[in-house]
Amino acid sequence: MKEVEMICIQCPLGCKIKVQLDDDNKVLDISGFTCKSGKEYAMQEVTDPHRVITTSIKVIDGKCELVSVKTNKPVPKRLIPSIMDIIKNSSIHAPVGLNQVVISNIANSGADIITTKEVDKL
Repeated sequence: MKEVEMICIQCPLGCKIKVQLDDDNKVLDISGFTCKSGKEYAMQEVTDPHRVITTSIKVIDGKCELVSVKTNKPVPKRLIPSIMDIIKNSSIHAPVGLNQVVISNIANSGADIITTKEVDKL
């Protein structure tokens, strides 16, 4: 049996959560949370952690060479390397709008890559 400790980031309280796992990494107990969201966060974090990706992508014919982008929802952490490879090998033509979808359903994650600012054409 092992124990994982984490600070919950679902609200400003920052509860210190402890998760007890068996030898097969199955959750035995979760303690230290003060709300349902904290318990769900801890379960997700130890079984299949997700993250929002923020990075940048090349802009062709734009006033800036890069535009900042992010996933529109958290994606499985295990997909981050393949998602970053796809983004690294992609580009977008100016003009670029705010919240413009650059790549739909990236790596079959169900998430889109969207822009976080505008870039005008040269």
